[in-house]
Amino acid sequence: MNSIAKIGFAMLVVSGAACTNAQVYNSTSELRAQQCSKLPERDQAECASNARASYGEYKKARDEAVQGETK
Repeated sequence: MNSIAKIGFAMLVVSGAACTNAQVYNSTSELRAQQCSKLPERDQAECASNARASYGEYKKARDEAVQGETK
């Protein structure tokens, strides 16, 4: 199973256990950060920073991106 499939499966299992979006996001933070090591070195620091961002930071950035797409 590839890493994207593993992440998706983990999120599905966790979300099926009546967790909130924030709980799912927070529980997969370390897994996302570990995946950064597979990127080229120049991209790893930014990836790790994004992977370890709080749910609040993630949600704010996501909401801004979605709002920008609808304009």
